[in-house]
Amino acid sequence: MPRFELVQPDLFSASGAQPNAWADFDNDGDLDEFVGFRGRPNRLYRQDRGRFEDVAAAVGLADAVETRAAAWGDFDADGNVDLYVGFIDGTPNKLYRNDGKGRHFTDVAAAMGVNLTGVTRQVSWIDYDTDGDLDLFVAFRDKPNRLFRNDGARFTDVTVESGVGDPRKTVGAVWFDVDGDGDLDLFVANQNGDMNGLFRNDGGRFVDVAREWGVEAPRRSQEFGGVGAAVADFDRDGFFDLFVANYGPSALYRSDRGRRFVDVTTSVGLFFEQHATTPSWGDVDNDGRPDLYVAGFLATDTHYPDHLFLNTPGGFHDALPQIVREHDASHGVQWVDFDGDGALDLALANNDAKGGHYLLRNLLDAAAARQSLAIDVVDDRARHTRPGAEVRVYAAGTRRLISSGLVDSGGGYCSQNVMPVHVATADAARVDVEVTTMNRKGRRVTRLSGVDPDAAARPLVVRTPAP
Repeated sequence: MPRFELVQPDLFSASGAQPNAWADFDNDGDLDEFVGFRGRPNRLYRQDRGRFEDVAAAVGLADAVETRAAAWGDFDADGNVDLYVGFIDGTPNKLYRNDGKGRHFTDVAAAMGVNLTGVTRQVSWIDYDTDGDLDLFVAFRDKPNRLFRNDGARFTDVTVESGVGDPRKTVGAVWFDVDGDGDLDLFVANQNGDMNGLFRNDGGRFVDVAREWGVEAPRRSQEFGGVGAAVADFDRDGFFDLFVANYGPSALYRSDRGRRFVDVTTSVGLFFEQHATTPSWGDVDNDGRPDLYVAGFLATDTHYPDHLFLNTPGGFHDALPQIVREHDASHGVQWVDFDGDGALDLALANNDAKGGHYLLRNLLDAAAARQSLAIDVVDDRARHTRPGAEVRVYAAGTRRLISSGLVDSGGGYCSQNVMPVHVATADAARVDVEVTTMNRKGRRVTRLSGVDPDAAARPLVVRTPAP
């Protein structure tokens, strides 16, 4: 059973929290947390070596309208992470540019052409056209999804010509290279009886192949539908798999070597049927097998069941500790090593009237915590412009895959982080690290050989070549 303890519980006790997203907004070397709320102003918790303080009002981020989406991303490639915030009540979404000193954010959404309105859900900063800068995807539950190409001084709406304007009721979305051809594809989880979409990227033009790939998920009624999606290589075969939290039966789809997906939910012990909202993969014990947290939500139940499925050689087993059961999630779920000790901690957001947005420190013993690496993937100019990049760790000098992960491209309930990829090294004394980035000529691998987990910098920065 994993063990956790609460961090500053009085600070993180306010109700109404929905999205939560992590990034080092002030470039001081530790991760900070933005939390979006309904019923109270949003918060930005600046971390100072393990202690947190809400500075949202001081830096201009304390919006008091209901917030459903939050995505960090360096859209102007100046080395400072910016923040896109999505609302639902008709208030235009905001794009906050970071002044670079951690002191103030300025809304530039109108000037950049992305002050959208609607029931906003997943927002993702991604480089869909592999030109080296971050483009913007915004999902909606009440209108077609939108895609904007980054043209420097302004964003250009390319929704129609790209083909990603799914008119169904999208809640969750995640971008990754599904077919291994060197560009990012898009999976969308759709609600209210709508089937899911899997949009294959064919040189900037997207085609929905959900049915052919086995992830369309026909619904029994309008009460059923997809909510959140999360990606991990749960079986360590080198290909990334997909879990979808649903109203109704949730599903785990195993990648069949990048050719299609196969539903393996029942065979691995993950079948359950309830109002599941948010999945998030994280290796809680650093054994190399990613574990899975799934949040549940029902408006009438403050502690509607969550799950922490441990990934074991015999399948998945629910092992939610009592302290997490009492301080659970309804929406936001993020695995984050906020204190840099090598063990993944858990940040949860519960929007119930009696809920909170708790931060729980993982009490994994120190020796096991050190069996990991934090891989900070940046571009050739040290900027965070590589969402969807893949990180794999092998036993040194071999092709024995120990663990893997993705640079975040959306998840944790309508959120996006800018933070290092946590990968386990298990019992390996030395490992080889491979980072795969997307390129117009295909996939490109950057390799670090013979890394000693005990001696490696935390985070270990990996510069990747320009596309």
